[in-house]
Amino acid sequence: MSTVGHRAGAFKQQNKKHKTGRHRSKGTIDNDQKGKTDVKTLSKSGRRELSRVARRNQSKQLRENKKSAVLAEKRSLGGANSPPYLTAVISLTDQVSADVILGLVSSCDDSATATASERNITYLSVPRYKSRFGFVVPDPRKLHEVLDALKIVDTLALIWPLDGELDESSELLLSAIFSHGVPATLHLVYGLSSLNSKQKEIARKNVNRLMDKWSFGDKFYTADNASDGLVIFRQISTGKKRPLILQKRRPHLLVEQIDKVDVEGDKCTLKVSGYMRGPALSVNGLVHLPGWGDFQMKQIDLTPDPHPLTEGKRKNEMDEGAKVLEVADQAKQTSLQSEVVPDPMEGEQTWPTQEDLDDATRSKLEPKKVGKKVPKGTSEYQAAWIVDEENGENKGENDEDDDDDEGSDENMSDESDDPDQPEAAMDDDDMSQGDDDEDDDGAETMTVASQFGDNDDEDAEIDMAEVERYRQARENAMFPDEIDTPLDTPARVRFQKYRGLKSFRTSEWDPKENLPVDYARIFKFADFRRTKKRVLDDVQTADGALHGWFVTVHIANVPTQFVESLDSTAPLVIFGLLPHEQRVSVLNIALRRHPSCQATVKSKDKLIFHVGYRRFEAAPVFSQHTNGDKHKMERYLPAEGVVVASVYAPIIFPPSSVLVFREDKRGRHQLVATGAVLDLNPDRVVVKRIVLSGHPFKINKRHAVVRYMFFNREDIEWFKPVELRTKYGRRGHIKEGLGTHGHMKCVFDGQLTSQDEVMLNLYKRVFPKWTYNPRVNTPSSYRRLSTAPSTHVGDEDDDEMQCT
Repeated sequence: MSTVGHRAGAFKQQNKKHKTGRHRSKGTIDNDQKGKTDVKTLSKSGRRELSRVARRNQSKQLRENKKSAVLAEKRSLGGANSPPYLTAVISLTDQVSADVILGLVSSCDDSATATASERNITYLSVPRYKSRFGFVVPDPRKLHEVLDALKIVDTLALIWPLDGELDESSELLLSAIFSHGVPATLHLVYGLSSLNSKQKEIARKNVNRLMDKWSFGDKFYTADNASDGLVIFRQISTGKKRPLILQKRRPHLLVEQIDKVDVEGDKCTLKVSGYMRGPALSVNGLVHLPGWGDFQMKQIDLTPDPHPLTEGKRKNEMDEGAKVLEVADQAKQTSLQSEVVPDPMEGEQTWPTQEDLDDATRSKLEPKKVGKKVPKGTSEYQAAWIVDEENGENKGENDEDDDDDEGSDENMSDESDDPDQPEAAMDDDDMSQGDDDEDDDGAETMTVASQFGDNDDEDAEIDMAEVERYRQARENAMFPDEIDTPLDTPARVRFQKYRGLKSFRTSEWDPKENLPVDYARIFKFADFRRTKKRVLDDVQTADGALHGWFVTVHIANVPTQFVESLDSTAPLVIFGLLPHEQRVSVLNIALRRHPSCQATVKSKDKLIFHVGYRRFEAAPVFSQHTNGDKHKMERYLPAEGVVVASVYAPIIFPPSSVLVFREDKRGRHQLVATGAVLDLNPDRVVVKRIVLSGHPFKINKRHAVVRYMFFNREDIEWFKPVELRTKYGRRGHIKEGLGTHGHMKCVFDGQLTSQDEVMLNLYKRVFPKWTYNPRVNTPSSYRRLSTAPSTHVGDEDDDEMQCT
């Protein structure tokens, strides 16, 4: 008898497997680890795990190192071998001057020695605290002086009003200070001791409420007598310091003495003296003069300290005299080259010669002359107000073209392609020639500068240019990016530089495609983050003039006009540049409109930027702050939200605060926006959008006949591949043209309504203009809260912060 094993049938019970979730079960792990050694066991000897006592000793050593680093940072200021504590005193009320507080602290200690520098800086040596103090008093009505002082001071002393009320100029000042960056603050009030008990309590509440409004949670101190002055000294010396990143990463000094030597024509060698602060300054590097640009150094001298802690030490150092610390080495000196010199033969480009560039610059600077027919005996002033009909007509046409394409010179090639334009110009010339023949007896031709009407008129009540800009901004807000198709120019010619996109978010756009000539002049990093890390690490180990030394820096080839334009009472701060910071690239800045600015700010308007330690003039291109690879251009600075401004400017390693000003015709500066440096990325694609609109003429279910978008059949065939959309969200495309007058049959994904509007989107990449100008003039004044254009301006003195 044969034995046969049992075989399970089709109906055998199948138990469900145990679900271990998303992780492996213990059995699976055991099977995988059979014959293997645990990784932790293998690496335990390599890690050299410490015992409990050793770990405690290690943590103790780390605490001691951190503690010693904090003490070393505190001792790096105020001592005999370190620069004095530097404090900026700013009064927020007209009732109390900062000089009153300065006089109080100068006389509170009889043993203190007061000395003053040539540039209105007061130093106090206080043996009681074994410290030295320096006080800078910038004019609060001159905002650029306050910002320059904030870049270098260790403490900001604010004098608050007892009534708890700030005027508009003080609010603007505090807002600019917050946007720039605030160091350690000390809050003072004056005159509190002269009040009775009830008035004191009211004044304390007023000041506390005002400080809470501006997010200052610290307590305030009285400044009424000598004991209060000693408290101020103690708070400055022992208070916690909050140095700005600008002060930590770059060498800088506050100029106390300035002399010009070796004058050759309009250039000279500038000798500036002051206390070195921050990292070491190498003579082979570059320094920056605010509002004038970057310069090289010849040598650095170690000068005796003019404000020592004891008088005997000062005499000994004065006897020793100055010593040459470093002399520039031509082989190692950093070049001032800020642009890449393009190869004239690369890309078969025809580059303008230097003579052509000089002629173009001269033509921009010289006023444009126009010929006008005026009655005999008319003066030049009267002739400037006579409107010539021919010039008026041409000007109107150009203004209309500027509205279509943002007033840029990008459309000059498009407009020149119009075949009808030469014939029209010939007809106008024939007509004007006939008119001249008829009016020869009673008129004469006078050449008048066309800029006369652009001068600021004190008697003018309405700025028509500003009103027109305001109207255009309102129209763009109501109809974003919509423009009218020209009647006299084919749309395929007028918009030949534009393209359609299937999807603005997902469609590809090569950032290296059709780059302008200016992109051959800029620098770009292969890895910006890695370069930034390497540069900042090298700065901390650099050699040169160290922190705390009183040095004299010889700056080469400085324009003599810089020395002549200096204000002896304004603080002058000189910064040393990090590697690559003299080179020009595309700087992207995240901005937000300041609440005090209600004026219309257009893209590619010339603005004044305060970026870190730099001040320069440039014309930015605004774009949306998004995460995509393409960013839509904004024609105007929006009232709300963050916008990105792209400009050609020297490289600066972020983070860095930014303040943007606008200069009016009188030289006044108005705070427009505030923000910070976003990145340095020439590959940022800023795309300008235009919208062509049409109206449904006949609607039949999903089909519709659209008119007024184009005016000839050839344009319809040219833009046939571009997708259409409607105001109410329908999508469609052009099916065919009807007739010869621009009617076209379109198909949509649903039936249209009679009030709907058909739109066609076109896109073009835009680039900033090369308008970088490192020289910025000192403003005559700063404008306060501005309003939208109105029919009456009022008293001009009430709308600005006057400078004395």
